[in-house]
Amino acid sequence: MSSIIKLKLKYFTLILLIFFYSCSNKDKGSSNETSGTPVVITYPTKASLTDYMSFNANTTFLKKEIVRSTFQGFIQKVYKNIGDYVKAGDVIFQIITKDAYATDSIRLKLSDETFSGSVLLKGKTNGILTELNYNTGDFVTDGEQLAVISNPSSLAVLLNVPYQHINKIKLNSGCILIFPNGQKINGLISKSLPSVDPITQTQTFLVNFIDGANIPANLNLEIKIPINVVKETITLPKSAIQANETLDKFWIMKLINDSTAIKIPVVKGIEGDSLIQIIQPKLKMNDKIIVDGAYGLPDTAKIMVRK
Repeated sequence: MSSIIKLKLKYFTLILLIFFYSCSNKDKGSSNETSGTPVVITYPTKASLTDYMSFNANTTFLKKEIVRSTFQGFIQKVYKNIGDYVKAGDVIFQIITKDAYATDSIRLKLSDETFSGSVLLKGKTNGILTELNYNTGDFVTDGEQLAVISNPSSLAVLLNVPYQHINKIKLNSGCILIFPNGQKINGLISKSLPSVDPITQTQTFLVNFIDGANIPANLNLEIKIPINVVKETITLPKSAIQANETLDKFWIMKLINDSTAIKIPVVKGIEGDSLIQIIQPKLKMNDKIIVDGAYGLPDTAKIMVRK
């Protein structure tokens, strides 16, 4: 009798184990069905966006004095260093003729003065010595460029625009100057030069700006010119927009309920620094759009909104 009871207890225990195991799997399956990819959502917003075109530009001094040799000879002495401030009348070079350099005893009578074979070259304008092409002992020919004196107050930006885009450039209009270090300042397109570069087919415009004290010449920079402004348009963060590999199709993932998101193709408009205009479809302000976690999701996806 005891062996029969023991056998019944074993069967009963086995049935209980099977029952609990089935319930456990059912709970797991139910949990898996309700879980999904964790995402962060956002809502459409209304904002004003500006569309820009970007062009290359460079800084330059508009007023320069080129110091040239007045005759053939050797540089006997250099009175200034590159970067020095030069006043009109300051001596920059002393040059001696080749013959005088060889004999060091030539004396030529010019009017009432005796020419020793040595001449002092002076600057004619105020400015900074930005180029110094020769040093003491160098041989120079008549008319050769020895140095350049630049006027710091004449620093300007030359904007180079491909000729097919010049109709987008308006004089006395504003622009944004972007420097290699990320600095941004406002500028004003003031003049156009009446010629086109024969190689690059670009026309040059003069851009004025404020506070150029610490900006050097010969610096390459980018200029952004506004060409279109839209106000109070529907926008989404850039991170909410998905794209294919060829960047010709775009979409968003929109929630249709608390746990399901579907793929919605979109037509983009103007792009700002962080926002993108959505032209189509017409989104509502209470639409829930995935802003983080949408990458790689299928057309219809189970999701779990993170708080």
